[in-house]
Amino acid sequence: MQNTRHFSTITCYMNRNFGLKKFEADKVALLGLFMLSLLIAHMIVSVKSAIVFSEPIELIHTGLSISIPVGNGWKSKKKWEYQANTFTLSSNFTLNTNGPTASAYCQYLIDTETIPHKLWFEQKAAEINGTIVETGQDQADTLTIDWAHIEGPELLLNSFLGAIELPYNRRLNIEVHQITSEVDMAEKVFKQILSSLNFEENQLFKTGSEIIETIKNKGLDSFIDNQYQQSYFLIKDSRSLTIGFMIDVLTDSDLDDEFNILAAGHFYGRGLREQAIRFRCGNNLNEFVWESETNSMAGRNHTEIILDEAGIMTVRESKAQTELKYRLSPAAIPDIFLEMLLNQMIESNTKQIIIDIVDAGGKITPTLACVIEENISAEEDAAYVIKLEFLDGQGFSELIYLNNQRKIDRAIVQQNKRYILETTTREDIVREFPERSDFLSQKNNILGENAF
Repeated sequence: MQNTRHFSTITCYMNRNFGLKKFEADKVALLGLFMLSLLIAHMIVSVKSAIVFSEPIELIHTGLSISIPVGNGWKSKKKWEYQANTFTLSSNFTLNTNGPTASAYCQYLIDTETIPHKLWFEQKAAEINGTIVETGQDQADTLTIDWAHIEGPELLLNSFLGAIELPYNRRLNIEVHQITSEVDMAEKVFKQILSSLNFEENQLFKTGSEIIETIKNKGLDSFIDNQYQQSYFLIKDSRSLTIGFMIDVLTDSDLDDEFNILAAGHFYGRGLREQAIRFRCGNNLNEFVWESETNSMAGRNHTEIILDEAGIMTVRESKAQTELKYRLSPAAIPDIFLEMLLNQMIESNTKQIIIDIVDAGGKITPTLACVIEENISAEEDAAYVIKLEFLDGQGFSELIYLNNQRKIDRAIVQQNKRYILETTTREDIVREFPERSDFLSQKNNILGENAF
């Protein structure tokens, strides 16, 4: 009996000891499982919150490429978009349907009159009632970046701004904003964008600038065969139906005047738009006054463009009641002098250039011009063919055909549709557009010696 009690005591002790050890082992196992769960949760959060960047996105023919955040809440079209003489690359971070809580913008500005970086930072801070808490300067690739950190009211908004001057009066602005609780997101994105910057100057801008400088040094009058040149064009659609006309006049007043070069033009698109222009400049094209009157289904609009001796071009529009200023690059030229430009390309045996073509509305379009030397058929009846590729992302291109006198005979404008410009006579225009015959008869005098 005693032995049985002793055995029971031993058994009870062993069971209790084993149960204790089992309990402690279970605790260790639970602790390990908890730690593993935390680790997995941390990994999931880290993966979800990781900022993934795109491949370098190139702005064609500028030598510039940049990466921006995409995925994990960041959404972007991953392409540069053009509007109002500016290319923009953007991405937005959105967690719900209430709108973006962070954003990143890269803006490539063309010939815009730049303000000092410090003043730009101050203006941006004032827009959000914020405070500049830090500024600095960094290097990315070959570029020097001035930057500023701005905090909004009650630290609800964090912004990082960067400004970079580029050759030929270009400028790159970078903006990263956030209103999320993850306070360092804006800084991470901003620094990653800067580290992704790559720039290599396109030498075709330099060549284009040299061609325009040669024209200015020669003097515009040296390209005018006589004191008065007048050209007429019919505009046809892809079905060869005549839909409009153009008239261009260029003259050297032969007067000892500050603005001796005079030009005028008229565009008429049946049922669509009508535009008249007048232009005056000096022989070296360093200053000019350019006015246009446009009538369309959208209404009437008067535009005045003035280039001053400092190289600042001011554009005023009556309809929008706006005044915009641009500092023209050495590669900029009004479209009125396109034929002169092509002549100088041929004369200097230059095959490719990039220039900024300015139109009567004040739009500045970077343009690649290439002399085509192959596959010119006899039917085309052209001594020279030059292709213009407009680099504003709209998909426009133009083939220009010049005769042996290097005058424009024909042009084909291509986008989604195709339009053809053909040289003609005033009589043919009157016959095609009887509704404008009275105007054309008057305009023949207006465009002539009494134009201005």
